[in-house]
Amino acid sequence: MVLSSGTRGVAAGAGRPAASPAAGRAGGRKVRRVVDGYALVLPAALLYGVFLLAPIVQTVYLGFTRWDGLTASPAWTGLDNYRRLVGDERFFSALLNNLRWVAGSWLAQGFGLALAALLSASWIRGRTVFRTVFFVPATMSLVVVGIVWDFVYNPNWGLLNGALETVGAGAATTGWLSGESTAMPAVIATANWTYFGFAMVIFMAGLQNVDRSLYEAAALDGAGALAQFRHITVPGLRTQITLLLIVSFINTLRTFDLVYVMTSGGPGGSTEVVAYYIYSLAFTTRQVGYGAATAVVLTVLTLLITIVFLRLRERD
Repeated sequence: MVLSSGTRGVAAGAGRPAASPAAGRAGGRKVRRVVDGYALVLPAALLYGVFLLAPIVQTVYLGFTRWDGLTASPAWTGLDNYRRLVGDERFFSALLNNLRWVAGSWLAQGFGLALAALLSASWIRGRTVFRTVFFVPATMSLVVVGIVWDFVYNPNWGLLNGALETVGAGAATTGWLSGESTAMPAVIATANWTYFGFAMVIFMAGLQNVDRSLYEAAALDGAGALAQFRHITVPGLRTQITLLLIVSFINTLRTFDLVYVMTSGGPGGSTEVVAYYIYSLAFTTRQVGYGAATAVVLTVLTLLITIVFLRLRERD
């Protein structure tokens, strides 16, 4: 018997199973879960967009303008700010100070590693007390630290000059923050005082994952403490070393607090870092557009150097 087209459609439809109510409810629950998930994420996403992404976009835009921060609208200048930055000696001098600070922070990491190895030894008594004391500076505000160490470095009644005179080294006393040759080392030393405790804690956490049997085997082979530290401890802390190098590099390039509180970039620009230079451009000389361009360049440099460092580390 030949079926008509309508009859064939009915027959074909009859062959397919009808959607069950349970499947419909499951689909509805899945949609609700998705909607609920987005509803939970939305407040954080709004805060992230308003207080982080929007200022970044605005800074990039202002980098292509000339603006004093007071007029109604910035004047578009294109790449003029970036061309000017290429020949800005003050910017490169500040960047060099940042790199010196980076080198100083890596010295603090070495000190933190030595302390971590020492305080991990079972024969050290009162290890918890020492760990707490060394870590406390890392929890303090850098503004407070800067004010306190400003008193320590005071040339007339500061603690450092007083200690030098007490031990008979009065000839070494000086105005630590007023001399171009001593100001930067003094500020870096202050920063390291707050940082080495943090590095120590990270290294101590990493040391717990190093196989103790390796030390026993090395001792049986006649390896001394220094050889064990070099060939077992340091390789076993590669992950922590990489983390601290990157964190300290990023934090150092954007450092501002201590310079602002202790020296204001002086004397003679010897302690001026890029972040303080950006502050001076934007809020002192009212060159907001040029300051924004400098901030963009600093951010890009930080990202590029961090990516290169990670690639080299992964290859190794």
